Amino acid sequence: MPNELIAKLGATVIDVNDLDIEKTFWQSALGVEISAEPEGYVFFKAQEGRSGLTLQKVPEAKSMKNRVHLDLEVEDLDEGIAQLEALGATVIQPRPTEGWQWVVMTDPEGNEFCVSQ
Repeated sequence: MPNELIAKLGATVIDVNDLDIEKTFWQSALGVEISAEPEGYVFFKAQEGRSGLTLQKVPEAKSMKNRVHLDLEVEDLDEGIAQLEALGATVIQPRPTEGWQWVVMTDPEGNEFCVSQ
């Protein structure tokens, strides 16, 4: 079967309760500009060569592990973790003691994401 284009990934959407807190966190964490803020949404401009990120306000709280998560890449893992913690992120699974180095963190509302070098 040939590899024909069926679709392009437009954005990754995170459900949130507090748009202001989450907007501040993700804008600072990724260093991206906001492209639009219609009622109940925040659309961030995509980073070069990457899909965009959107925040969507929902009434229900997060109740279990994410089925999809973001993988963030940083230059220095220790420094990246410290900077994300200063923005309100929390480490929930520390890095492995050997092999590929990464950690699992959560944003201020508990949405999981991974950070690797």
